[in-house]
Amino acid sequence: MKQAILAVSFGTSYPEAEQSCILPVEAALAKAFPGHDVHRAYSSRIIVRKLRECGEAIESGAEALERLRREDYGEIAVVPTHILHGIEYEVVKEAAGDLRVSEPLLETQADLSWMAGLLGKLAAEEGRPLLMMGHGTEHAADETYARLRKQLPENVYLACVEGEHSLEKQLPALERLPVKELALMPLMLVAGDHARNDMAGDDEDSWKSILTRRGFDVRVRMQGLGALPEVQARFVEKARKIV
Repeated sequence: MKQAILAVSFGTSYPEAEQSCILPVEAALAKAFPGHDVHRAYSSRIIVRKLRECGEAIESGAEALERLRREDYGEIAVVPTHILHGIEYEVVKEAAGDLRVSEPLLETQADLSWMAGLLGKLAAEEGRPLLMMGHGTEHAADETYARLRKQLPENVYLACVEGEHSLEKQLPALERLPVKELALMPLMLVAGDHARNDMAGDDEDSWKSILTRRGFDVRVRMQGLGALPEVQARFVEKARKIV
């Protein structure tokens, strides 16, 4: 019987982000499950459309599942690489129907504790406090960021582009730092548009610009979570529960 794993990411229009953050997760899945063929899909309709307009063939989750069934895969496991159980994750779940779907990266309390430890390690590597940029969402899953913040070590901070956890609300805590040095990094699978523009862009409303005007020495760690071996291994652990 043919077996498949469909790895569904939100997606990116940056080829280098795909290469450094999405492909390594898929490669880790392929290595962990040699009896399964690993296929790719993106859940963002906007990114799928944008890539197709540029001539790149990419499927949505529903399209990929339809194709896999036509190709006579008798067993299909769906592995989302989403960070939260939010809107995009639910899009994947709906497309999957009665197929097995693994958890997002941050689902359980154990996941939050694990992530807090990993971020503390990254802050230590940077040698300065680390400010993570989450995406944020209007979905109820936005509270996951608040739960994660309670687990973070004292040298790691978290704010989001959207939702309730804005940079503005975190500025008072950052201003109390004894030394005004920060490293910025996205709490996202890829270092894509949000990381390159909203976080580290040259426009006056980017996080880097806002913090620099406030006297911070800002260093950017332009690395999505998918590039980290620890995150790749965590997605494999999630997949083992359903494959």
